[in-house]
Amino acid sequence: MERVVANKPSTVSLLKVQYRMHEDIMKFPSQWFYNGELQAAPEIRYRGILDWDTPINWIDTSDMDFKEEFIGETFGRINKAEADLLLQELKAYINRIGGKRVLEEQIDFGIISPYKAQVQYLRNKIKASGSLKPYRSLLTVNTVDGFQGQERDVIFISLVRANEDGQIGFLNDLRRMNVAITRARMKLVILGEAETMKRHKFYKELIEYIHTIT
Repeated sequence: MERVVANKPSTVSLLKVQYRMHEDIMKFPSQWFYNGELQAAPEIRYRGILDWDTPINWIDTSDMDFKEEFIGETFGRINKAEADLLLQELKAYINRIGGKRVLEEQIDFGIISPYKAQVQYLRNKIKASGSLKPYRSLLTVNTVDGFQGQERDVIFISLVRANEDGQIGFLNDLRRMNVAITRARMKLVILGEAETMKRHKFYKELIEYIHTIT
């Protein structure tokens, strides 16, 4: 259905009330893709995992000297330092919630990257991590397309691209990014180099929006 909406919006009567996302996660895609008409159902509008938490965070790697590497046409690009930072942030967030609570309440996490090489690297690191072993069944790592139609309590997104030319490749496909940023029920964390990404109007406005609510 999401693909139909993206490719032929005129054939679909848009559902204006959604039952997945916290309102702050919903607002930007609603404004950008749905003329601001999307609304959050009252019962999920303000739901969250932690008190005094922000539903969306952008972790800017611009000052960290992270660089992307081209692996090949099949697997695309990888940014190992960004992936490592994502896993640090994931562990920290699990600790903030409390490992016992995560397991008891089965709080689930999705980790998304547009590039297969980044996905494979993250999967291997999680598999090798002793501290993440108890939560492995609650962690899903996949490409944007692999998350089509799915949702998780918490979503981490690794954008990978970091270069001096502002090249972002198929991150220009905003339909894919609409899918990525609308998978989270209660918490969305995006890691990316703002200096690279904000040269594109969509990402510039997304970063600005996140700054207004954090």
